[in-house]
Amino acid sequence: MATRAAATQDVRELELLHDTSSLEFRGRSIDQELCTAPILTRDAYVSIGQGETIQQYGVLGSIIEIGSKEEKETPPDPRLYLNTNAPLSAVICGVQGSGKSHSVSVMLENMLVPNYTRIGTLAQPLAGLVLHFGEGALPSEAASIGIRENEVESIQSPEVHVYVPKSSLKSRKQAYARVGPEIKVMPLLFDESELDAEAFLKMMAVGSLESAPLYMQIVMAILRELGEDFTLDKFQSELNKRSKSFNPAQLAPLEQRMALLTSFLARVAQQKRFSAGRLTIIDLSDPFIDSNSACNIFEIVVRSFVRAEVNTGKVLLVDEAHKYLSISDGSTGLTKSLLTLIREQRHFAMRVLVSTQEPTVIPPVILDLCSIMILHRFSSPRWWNHVVQHITAEMPPDIAFDKVSGLQTGEAIVLSPSGLTMVDNGQNLGRFGRRYIVMKSRKRVTRDSGTSVLVV
Repeated sequence: MATRAAATQDVRELELLHDTSSLEFRGRSIDQELCTAPILTRDAYVSIGQGETIQQYGVLGSIIEIGSKEEKETPPDPRLYLNTNAPLSAVICGVQGSGKSHSVSVMLENMLVPNYTRIGTLAQPLAGLVLHFGEGALPSEAASIGIRENEVESIQSPEVHVYVPKSSLKSRKQAYARVGPEIKVMPLLFDESELDAEAFLKMMAVGSLESAPLYMQIVMAILRELGEDFTLDKFQSELNKRSKSFNPAQLAPLEQRMALLTSFLARVAQQKRFSAGRLTIIDLSDPFIDSNSACNIFEIVVRSFVRAEVNTGKVLLVDEAHKYLSISDGSTGLTKSLLTLIREQRHFAMRVLVSTQEPTVIPPVILDLCSIMILHRFSSPRWWNHVVQHITAEMPPDIAFDKVSGLQTGEAIVLSPSGLTMVDNGQNLGRFGRRYIVMKSRKRVTRDSGTSVLVV
């Protein structure tokens, strides 16, 4: 009897290990890999059944060559596709004039311009968010995606909403008016429901409690006491009671931080910031906002974006990241938020694009985790040394840097180990793995506002 029971137990335990079950699981696993491949060649797209597996894609550019240490090849059909139906993360870098912003805009077009077959297939456009911070008066180049070119009449360009600080609303409206009348510019104001205790701490720029001044420790004590019952009114009431004992040296910085908070507080209910087919730009270019404060505000907006119900996928563009993203205290929280989004992108239906001139500002772990790296021209050996430690491509070391620094405008080296291509002389489907791609970005179908300004 005991022997029969043991045999039954053995059978039950082995059921999950049998070949039939494992083959079924392996089949599902392979299907998942195909569906979530971030980029793929046209031949690979045809091989996996075209729209049966990847239902939305956009044309990213044309392949000049696919290479490794041993060989180079050019596929018969040069089209390189971006899989817009699945979450992904990409780092795009290069100096000014190399085509970096153009490539970013092409990716946004692929995710936001629906039913225009010249650039691919997009039945369900995504909801987009752009983080922008600059010291000049220039608008975000991403805004031009809302303006279609005159000769392209049949496209449905996405609506673009730009949110700016109240203190610079007039000047930013003037800046974006030069992009086009379709761009809507509004003040960035938070509903009280968006400013929970965590968001409040960000707006107050509270860092480590151990190094916080006494008045900030009192602020923290009030927040702990209120707990989940936190509201701004309750907090303000408690703070007014306790601030009577503060000296002028403590009151001044506290009042300064509270003034920043109240300048972003809405007095009336705000409309939805995010929706399918809309690009929302948060432009914090303002003389009264430094990069640390911008990062704190960006973090609040990103949290709101993640929570927003938009009934579609989402794309987050960290634009010109070198202007505010660094290893400084101010951007640590934002960096952690981006890292979490990239790690868990498939759970959030998120596509994260990080665009920067200087790759050294991007934390190494983000370079390790990103599913696509697009390297436009740059000539700094220090930048290359930072990047090369985090790529798996088999590029001959003696010519790799020369290849990057010699790229023409619009050309880029694309690295995506999990992307799909045809291998064995086009006979079998495989991953790019350690291969690299030299690509030229396609033309845009919306207005290109990133061209260089010439004298004549």
